[in-house]
Amino acid sequence: MNNIRQMTKKDIPQVYEIERKSFPYPFGEVLIGSLYFGAPELCFVLEQNGKMIGFLLGGYTPIPRQAHILSFAILESFRGEGLGKELLIHFLSQLKSLEFSSVKLEVSIDNQKAIELYESLRFKIESKIRKYYQDNSDAYLMVRREE
Repeated sequence: MNNIRQMTKKDIPQVYEIERKSFPYPFGEVLIGSLYFGAPELCFVLEQNGKMIGFLLGGYTPIPRQAHILSFAILESFRGEGLGKELLIHFLSQLKSLEFSSVKLEVSIDNQKAIELYESLRFKIESKIRKYYQDNSDAYLMVRREE
């Protein structure tokens, strides 16, 4: 049984563990806490049978009514089951209820599965960000605007 709920302060260590297992250059636990406290209403966790298996950290941008997906991951053993899409759809519906007009994210140009997921939910590549990651690899800036 899957459950998506708003993240709480107690979830920070578990979110960090998933972050650490998911990315070559993970955000630290303190940064994750800062992001959570900056916009707790935009941070969600995904649980399956009571165990956290994914999260999405959202935040605000300087542009009014635009959100930013800062980090988003599903544990590797649960990928490919549509759970990331389920979490993303939940997040997007929350944005709609909060009257956001757009959301942006950065994604590695090499992460084709993630790019396809975002495109399936009407995100569009706006630009390429050179040397975005610590290893100097590039990212795409993707944006979804509400019609």
